[in-house]
Amino acid sequence: MQNINKGNPPDFFLEFVRKTKLKEWNDVAPVREQLREYILQEEQKGCCVYTEIRIQDNKNCHIDHFRTRNLFPDKTFDYSNMLVACNSENYGAKYKDKQIRNKADYDVLINPVEDNPSDYMEYTFTGEIQPVDQNERGCKTIECLNLNERRLVNRRKEAFINLNYMKNALTEDELVHAIGEFETMIRQLYRQS
Repeated sequence: MQNINKGNPPDFFLEFVRKTKLKEWNDVAPVREQLREYILQEEQKGCCVYTEIRIQDNKNCHIDHFRTRNLFPDKTFDYSNMLVACNSENYGAKYKDKQIRNKADYDVLINPVEDNPSDYMEYTFTGEIQPVDQNERGCKTIECLNLNERRLVNRRKEAFINLNYMKNALTEDELVHAIGEFETMIRQLYRQS
């Protein structure tokens, strides 16, 4: 899971909000694709915020409201609550939204904008994510986002194999660029090996 430094909203979005009376999320439709692309490329390095999978096609992702709109309608247009996530029903944002039942559930989840996920979760050499010292926030976030879903684990394991194969020839930054996804895992495991 990425740690995201949300900056100010982009000028095109601020201008759109200034000119438009926003009442519901669909009112953002004229700039939604541009906003999604901006967040994905400028803040998330082209990867899903939760899984760190490289998103190749802007159509295979969506703007996720970390605090879901149905429970937090006042956060619908809050830029700091907007993240880009892949469209899988089996893990990540869409999976999270099916798990959350009430506002209190968010008190335990790691918010990648407010928290550093690496303080709560770490990667293993087998491709799994585990909570640091079995902390509750790490456990709940891994479970709620289904971050140890079999395909994700296998994909991270394959990236780790590539990391091991290339680590003697490339610097840490070169490895991150070469593998192109799972930056948090690559940096953590590179420093451990």
